[in-house]
Amino acid sequence: MRVQIPAYTDRWMMGDRLGEVVKVVTKTRPGEINIEGVNEPWCEVAHVKLDVSGKTFKFLLKDCTVL
Repeated sequence: MRVQIPAYTDRWMMGDRLGEVVKVVTKTRPGEINIEGVNEPWCEVAHVKLDVSGKTFKFLLKDCTVL
């Protein structure tokens, strides 16, 4: 699945905006989600391989835009 990563990330600001979802993981344990402002007991984290850099980064799936 192709996605655009969230605009609030540094990678997006550097022009590395689009990528392919490699894996989706559901995080459920407290402290396992190390993202400020996430107050939910679980969330889905997408591992996205970005087009420009070729590196894989983690983003909240709900913040990614599906293309």
